Amino acid sequence: MTLLLWTLLVPLATGVLAVLPGPRWLRELRLVAGLAVTFILSVATAGTFLGGGVPSAFGEALRVDGLSALVLVLSAFVGLMSGTYSVGYLRRNEERRRGPYMPRENERRAPRPSDQKRLVPPWRRREFDALVPLYVFAMLLVSVSNNLGILWIAVELTTLVSVFMVAFHNRDTSLEAAWKFLVLGSLGLAFALLGTVLLFASGRGLLGEGMSGLHWTRLMSLAHELHPFTLKLGVVFALIGYGTKAGLAPKHTWKPDAYREAPSPAGVLMAVGMLNGALYCLLRIHLIAKAALGPGFSGGLLLMLGLLSVAVATPFILIQWNLKRLLAYSSIEHVGIMAVGLGLGGEAATFGALLHMTYHTFAKPLAFFSAGTLAQLHRSSDFDDIGSGSLGRTPVASALFVVAAVMMTGSPPFGMFFSEMTILRAGFLGPHVVAVPFFLACLVLLFCGFFYQVGRLVLGEQPDSSARTPDPEKFDAGTATTILAAVLAVVSAFYLPPGLLELIRAAVRVVEGGP
Repeated sequence: MTLLLWTLLVPLATGVLAVLPGPRWLRELRLVAGLAVTFILSVATAGTFLGGGVPSAFGEALRVDGLSALVLVLSAFVGLMSGTYSVGYLRRNEERRRGPYMPRENERRAPRPSDQKRLVPPWRRREFDALVPLYVFAMLLVSVSNNLGILWIAVELTTLVSVFMVAFHNRDTSLEAAWKFLVLGSLGLAFALLGTVLLFASGRGLLGEGMSGLHWTRLMSLAHELHPFTLKLGVVFALIGYGTKAGLAPKHTWKPDAYREAPSPAGVLMAVGMLNGALYCLLRIHLIAKAALGPGFSGGLLLMLGLLSVAVATPFILIQWNLKRLLAYSSIEHVGIMAVGLGLGGEAATFGALLHMTYHTFAKPLAFFSAGTLAQLHRSSDFDDIGSGSLGRTPVASALFVVAAVMMTGSPPFGMFFSEMTILRAGFLGPHVVAVPFFLACLVLLFCGFFYQVGRLVLGEQPDSSARTPDPEKFDAGTATTILAAVLAVVSAFYLPPGLLELIRAAVRVVEGGP
């Protein structure tokens, strides 16, 4: 069995084994160990590619190139971080179940007698321990899919697992958010499926029959023979469909509710893993269109959707009232930044977009973990319930969230500042004399809006004595993982491993068609 198949089978087996009974420490060890082995195997698979090999399986239905290897490693990394943080996160939930009832996170109604039972029980813990590695398996399958049909199935699997994650707390608002996500996600996937069918139809019989007819490499080799009009229709439908999964405006409306209701370990999987996977799908479609029609058609669509996403995120960040919804609009902003870089085209802008994806993968776990800890300690993620001056009541979680905010806003000297500057420099050197200044203006407003929200939450006067007192902070697995995420995010700003930098350059070569 090849290394690539082992990389996929380990998280799948970890998810299956999670339903087995056993002591809590054994289930936690099994989860973290399985995800750690998955990360090691993903790095080894990427190393095989960097060493000159082309890992593949099932007649190249699964295949690793530079873009695949980069997304594979980033997906495995965020899966390991999410699974490790979930150990402390769910232990806190179990402790709250044993203690006296207090209103839960995101809840404003009066308590009911049944509420104590509705806090996460141990059997739901096993369900979550299964969902995390299954989601990681789906993310990895997306990243190595050379076949557009398998790619669609893998994205559909992420949708199904995400629905259960969003509905995990079994609140009315959770079920509503999960249903909304299911409807919008399924609609997007229907568009993506139609786009895939049209891409195949554009081959006019040249692609052959069987699975190989939907191989991305085959479509690329016959790109100049594809029917232009049918291809354009397929590209539009596919970009709409996979853009929905990425959260590109105007198909972003599922994100705020889903991020608010999902447990924080699941939220970071959706905010990073799903975003990277959907962007990978968009890139594969963009490259087919670029080879057949030139860069202008799909590149212009990506640029338009990216600018719209950044513009839409701006006012909602300025008026936001909930911590996790704030991170949702931040994700919409960042996927917009990546889409703008890819839409601008050229080696520099593409490098900036993929570098931004990498730095976003390092920074977003810190933001979600620290925000999730704040929400758990205050039993709510609403700004009004947390109150101002959280730094004085929960100093560790608040300080870590400030560090995350500095990174997420693209402040120097952290990584996303350099990736954004790379995209802006490439844009100003190009012909987009209106789009790039508009993009820059939105980034400035987003910077001010995000820090306004963080400042009024973390700083400010302490609430009066009648306000709810947060649970005391303590050092546990969740706190340790958050600190580790902070260290990795800070270090990445000043040092990226040479292998990771080479993966980014290899991904740029795939996108730009270089050697």
